Amino acid sequence: MRYLAIGDGLCAGHGAPFLSPSFVHRHARLAERSLRERVFVTNVAAANNHANDILQSLNDPNIMRSIKQSDMIVLSAGHQDLQTAKKKYDETGNEEEFIHESRKCRSTIDDIIRGIRDLKEEQEDNYMLIILGLHNPYPNDPLADKWVQRINRYIECRANRRCLKTINLQQHLQDKLDNWCTSDNLYPNHLGHIEIANRLHEIGYDSIRGEQDG
Repeated sequence: MRYLAIGDGLCAGHGAPFLSPSFVHRHARLAERSLRERVFVTNVAAANNHANDILQSLNDPNIMRSIKQSDMIVLSAGHQDLQTAKKKYDETGNEEEFIHESRKCRSTIDDIIRGIRDLKEEQEDNYMLIILGLHNPYPNDPLADKWVQRINRYIECRANRRCLKTINLQQHLQDKLDNWCTSDNLYPNHLGHIEIANRLHEIGYDSIRGEQDG
């Protein structure tokens, strides 16, 4: 089975200690045990990817081929957009621009999901796309909290098909930032990566097996 991680610093493994596997490889190993077959991982995520960078990467022939060949795809998008918008807002205080960037990010994530789905549905095979929601690394900022809530709500609405799943990282990490995130709260730490892998594993693999839910 082929496993593809695509997106930003979260899927790239930021926060995981040196030589320690990120949630991507941990999840792949858990999947191997359940599926009883080898899971081959390809990771095309990049730390500084904004949502639009990820969208543009879907035009890369190598990435298009990886998407088409993959049975399980994990996508992280919007984390870098939030960090960049927050930094700019702290400098300018322009709330309207911050909200505009949130809407633009949401629209771009929608385009990414649609692009991946279109490529996969050309194959007419069983697959699963898991979209990682955002967590708020700025717990004392209500604007950042609204950004995260809106994006996560939207992603949850999109993940309404058997082959589309999502994990709301805010729900899992918000009360455990000190334990499961890096000191700046931007990325999961060692324990956080383990937690995300476990939550991904709990989703199961029915859509890959071609089984019906329930």
